[in-house]
Amino acid sequence: MKHLMYRNTKIVNELMNYCYKHGSQNININVITNNQCTEFHIKAFDISLSEKDVFLLEKLLSAKRSHELEEHYWILAGDNDTDPELTLIGIMTDTSSVKYSKNNILEIYLERLG
Repeated sequence: MKHLMYRNTKIVNELMNYCYKHGSQNININVITNNQCTEFHIKAFDISLSEKDVFLLEKLLSAKRSHELEEHYWILAGDNDTDPELTLIGIMTDTSSVKYSKNNILEIYLERLG
């Protein structure tokens, strides 16, 4: 349980860093954990993303989940500001959805089973 909570906070931290990096100063985060899964809902306002940014974010977060890689690479991720952290989030989650509206609102939904 301790590792689960630590990983959940790390996921939230990385997504907040991404939003801050792209100019958002208003981020809503909702994390729901129960016996079956953890759901992450992130909504960032006034965020500036290009079509390429959105495409890359969707691609990185939709990486296929791998429990083996999750265990191995989580230790190596550390704290830096490169996109491998987003790939790591992708391999730690089972479902992802990214929506970016023309009024500069980014919505991310992630789900971790188990």
